[in-house]
Amino acid sequence: MSKFLQVPEKWESVNGRIDKKVQQMKEESFAKYVDQSPQYQTRGLRLDPKGDNVIRVLGFKETSPNGKVENIKEFGYSHNIVTDAGDIYYAIQGTGSETPAADEDFGDAAAGFELGTVAVGEVKADTYTEFSAPAGNPIVGSNKAYTATYPKTNDTGDPDNTGDAIDAVSYAVNYTAADFNDTDIEQGVIFDDLASPSAGALLLTHFSFTAFAKSASDTLKVFVNHTMNGV
Repeated sequence: MSKFLQVPEKWESVNGRIDKKVQQMKEESFAKYVDQSPQYQTRGLRLDPKGDNVIRVLGFKETSPNGKVENIKEFGYSHNIVTDAGDIYYAIQGTGSETPAADEDFGDAAAGFELGTVAVGEVKADTYTEFSAPAGNPIVGSNKAYTATYPKTNDTGDPDNTGDAIDAVSYAVNYTAADFNDTDIEQGVIFDDLASPSAGALLLTHFSFTAFAKSASDTLKVFVNHTMNGV
């Protein structure tokens, strides 16, 4: 004759109450985390791969399942090429006594960033001609001067710049929601002719992104970090 062990009814009742209590504690813990979470959540943040010295930070709002509006920061990484003109600029700066020519002074008020929709293969000899040649480049409204206090070394003032270093010079630009919007951002340059860019304007650096979009309500930061390796 087969025998079966029957769990007492009160055991099931106790276990049921325990399960409900555990679930309640989980929900309360999550709610507490949401209430105390930082102002900004990050998405796509990872360790910078070696050589990825270009950082873009897209800021936007997103509603979480509990109805709370979160400020999201989406990070993306890329790398650049310093042009021939950029090499000359850094060499002149290194002398401590020479002054860059007016059209290659990438640290003055006339210099800044511009973004484009079509990525091209960057080479050392690139000028504004190569950047602006593809249809769709540049993006209207993306021509903008450096963020205040940039360029600078040891950029500890903005934690979003994860590529800062004591031996690196950091360049940055901050785009507001109103500056521009575009569905396909793939390229960028730093150059010294913001007011009236000409075909042969010199570039400090030329870089590409994995394509991303900036809506009319998004903000965007771009950092470029050049480390001095002494070679």
